[in-house]
Amino acid sequence: MDYSSIAIIYNPNSTGSSKTMAEDFKKGIEDRMPTQKIKLMPTKYAGHGEKLAYKIAKRSKNPLIFSSSGDGGYNEVVNGAMKAQNKGYAPTTGLLPAGNANDHYHNIHTDEIIDLIITNKPKRIDLLHISYTDNKKTKHRYAHSYIGFGISSMASQELNKTKLNRFNEAWLVIRTLFTINPVTLKIDQEAKKYDSVIISNVDRMSKYLTVSHPSDVNDGLFEVTISRHEHKLKLIALILRASLIKLKEDKRTDTFSLDTVEKTVAQTDGEVLNIDANTHVDITIEKQILNCFV
Repeated sequence: MDYSSIAIIYNPNSTGSSKTMAEDFKKGIEDRMPTQKIKLMPTKYAGHGEKLAYKIAKRSKNPLIFSSSGDGGYNEVVNGAMKAQNKGYAPTTGLLPAGNANDHYHNIHTDEIIDLIITNKPKRIDLLHISYTDNKKTKHRYAHSYIGFGISSMASQELNKTKLNRFNEAWLVIRTLFTINPVTLKIDQEAKKYDSVIISNVDRMSKYLTVSHPSDVNDGLFEVTISRHEHKLKLIALILRASLIKLKEDKRTDTFSLDTVEKTVAQTDGEVLNIDANTHVDITIEKQILNCFV
């Protein structure tokens, strides 16, 4: 299938393989789809990928928008594509795994991407949707893999900076424990301290931390894994278990709500959200809402 356009968004300043992977992929498509229009598009600043994806989706009838990046860069493309899709446009997204973690890619990748494009076999996936009020305005953001509060949001920032293996990943998370405090959230109308609350659409967070039993990215459900505030040693044991074995989710659902008690940081894939105190947060799943090649 020929798309009206194929754009590959990449970060020219990335310490990883973002640019190289984008260039190699462009050549691979040109070799096998010589009539296809394709363009490399470098980003200039954080958040630029979202703006580029939105503009591309509005300009073309059926564009294919790739992100050569980690989870954060792909999050930008997904949010830009969804902003356009919610206005009646029809973009398809794609991911080239140029980051450290690439949770989404490692959880759902099965076949060679160019083969899937040629045979027109995109995946139809669910997206997590978070909404909350900021300065009296309701904000909406999408996540392809997870939304995290507490240590999950802080640790994932560190994990995305480092080339990982099973053991240094666990060590980075443990090291992060000694620099953060638990987050106070109101869940089921009761305010408590939590070390971590993870809402996930995939069962692995980063390459090696397994945060739930096997999940499905198109079943209309997500997993919620909650860790009440514990002594640091108990939390270390929990993280080692997530790295070496796996955790079990507390619930599998299609909706979850909480209220912040204090100013709180949340992480949606690679994006950091600063949420004010005393803010109601709703998290839902939008079933099979987006076409993508991963």
